[in-house]
Amino acid sequence: RLRSFDPALLMRILSISCFTMLQYFLSMATWFVFFVAVERLGQRELAIANIVRSIYVVLLIPVNALATTTNSLVSNAIGAGGIQHVMPLINKIARFSFFIMLGLVAVSALFPQFLLSIYTSEAALITESVPSVYVICFAMLIASVANVVFNGISGTGNTQAALILEMGTLVFYALYILWIGMVVKAPVSVCFSIEVVYYSLLLLSSIIYLKKAKWQNKKI
Repeated sequence: RLRSFDPALLMRILSISCFTMLQYFLSMATWFVFFVAVERLGQRELAIANIVRSIYVVLLIPVNALATTTNSLVSNAIGAGGIQHVMPLINKIARFSFFIMLGLVAVSALFPQFLLSIYTSEAALITESVPSVYVICFAMLIASVANVVFNGISGTGNTQAALILEMGTLVFYALYILWIGMVVKAPVSVCFSIEVVYYSLLLLSSIIYLKKAKWQNKKI
């Protein structure tokens, strides 16, 4: 039982919760922008996008699980005074995540028609969706590392820095998909290339932060 009320601790908890909720909101909002752009291409393209997104979400499950694990383990390492173990820990989990995703992507890329047949029985739609599956498979290889490294930043306790990094990449995400979908009117497989760009930017900015920022001195 808490014996005293700590306003500073309460404000810290509320601050972290607000930053986390804002991150999730922005992530969901960009998917809305994506589907608005794809819908302008036509109902056929929208159907392809919905099917491929379902596969994308399934592939993300192990990535998100390992990313959450990274967050917790980094926090535990810092709390135990093992700051020097943080980077090796992130690197190990990132490699593990990559090899798991490499296996899943290999199966998906070798048998895309079978995978798509789970969601639709229309042969033409399956054929038209295959290029988008290939794009998502490539994006997931980058995502398997990017999400782990990014969640390592959250694990250091600097949720504000994590929010700023993600906001920057998501703003670019929204502008890119509006341009490629509404202005260029590129095929849906090209529209899905935004996932490659997004995770590449997220990974690059996260690596720069962990190498250059003074996160070791962050007080949680």
